Amino acid sequence: MYRYLFFDADGTLFDFEQAEHNAFWKMAESLSLPLERKHEQDYIRCNAEVWKQFEKGEVTIDELKVKRFANFASETGIFLDAEEASRSYQYQLSGQGILFDESITVLETLKERGYTLFLATNGIAEVQRGRIAVSNTERYFDHIFISEELGYQKPDPRFFAHMFEVTGLGEQKQFSLMIGDSLSSDIAGGIASGMDTLWLNKEGKPQDPKVQPTYTHNSLSSVLDFLNGPL
Repeated sequence: MYRYLFFDADGTLFDFEQAEHNAFWKMAESLSLPLERKHEQDYIRCNAEVWKQFEKGEVTIDELKVKRFANFASETGIFLDAEEASRSYQYQLSGQGILFDESITVLETLKERGYTLFLATNGIAEVQRGRIAVSNTERYFDHIFISEELGYQKPDPRFFAHMFEVTGLGEQKQFSLMIGDSLSSDIAGGIASGMDTLWLNKEGKPQDPKVQPTYTHNSLSSVLDFLNGPL
């Protein structure tokens, strides 16, 4: 039934939590910041809050990069240069191409079965391009869509409209499938654009009655049992 697979990156193919952890502490070391373990959770919270503001259009992506560290410094009392911390963090994060154990097997198998693969990710272009390069995964995808490069972020319908315009698959939506771990961005956006969706619910999160994916799987590897080959 499906021929064209659009994969989310973070939380789906890439282990972003581990990448974020590594980058945070490498940044702290490079700037000689006197941080304690609890400060990592403080940063994660500040980061999430600013990303929510970005999704609502309250801040730009450039403002987001710095504001999350400015808020972190304000809330923790840690003295730092927010712009310097942002540059260091982005540099460190761009080198963290950490995949889940099954990701390469899944991508290689699906390519061998004849599917056309695309990557559709939110995030900062410098960071995502770096991580894709380090992980050597670009070769699997016919095209890579990154929100900062597009100017729109999932679930914005313009993100998905751009994907279909570039790929020429606007009339092939019935053969296209969005695969991702986020109900609010991957699945909601895919549904709104007229695609079928596959939600990777690895953590057993409760279903949102307002967002109904076409399929739900609890592991990436289980996708191989479902996608036996394109028509």
